Amino acid sequence: MNIFKAYRGAAVLKGASVSLEPGERMALAGKNGSGKSTLMRVIAQRLRPDSGSVELDGRSVARDREFLRKRLGYIPQECELAEFLTVKQQLELWRAAVGAEYPEADELLGLGELMKKRISELSGGQRKRVSIALAIQARPDYLVADEAFASLDAEYRERFAAWMRSRCEDGMAVLWCTHDAQELRRMCGRAVLLDGGVTRTVSADEAVQFLSEDGRNV
Repeated sequence: MNIFKAYRGAAVLKGASVSLEPGERMALAGKNGSGKSTLMRVIAQRLRPDSGSVELDGRSVARDREFLRKRLGYIPQECELAEFLTVKQQLELWRAAVGAEYPEADELLGLGELMKKRISELSGGQRKRVSIALAIQARPDYLVADEAFASLDAEYRERFAAWMRSRCEDGMAVLWCTHDAQELRRMCGRAVLLDGGVTRTVSADEAVQFLSEDGRNV
């Protein structure tokens, strides 16, 4: 990857890289403001890097709509939903875009009772459930999750965690960003530390230890 990205002349990413193996759940960890969300947005191609590329099997997937819609699922930290649509309309719009329908996601995330509600009427937790449902509609090979458990009730955290474990057994790879140390240990085996704009790969326990040494957030 070797991603570089600067904002107004200030470098945020200075050659950051992440490599995922099939079936792996890897954490992305770093202090607040370290560029974790920026790196995830680049991977999900919601943000263009100054240099570097996202590659699959040695080839760039830049602007590859087939890959983005059918093989990569992205759960942003802030839900990116259309306020004026109902939940049903939002789901139907995305299902048409990806060319796939995964009604099991509706049941997994308890969306049946929300279908007629407008996005603008939803609570933070309900919005997150819709955002997750959109990300997994195509049952992606790669899932990029930025604070996916934030605002979720414990019931849906457990449901979604169980779903991910099952999908990872089938080969799905997950890049998981969280500020919660216990969640990091429970969800991931390895971690990528983002510090000073560069990355290094460590164990989940090493990531938690590094980030707790001087009170920095995961």
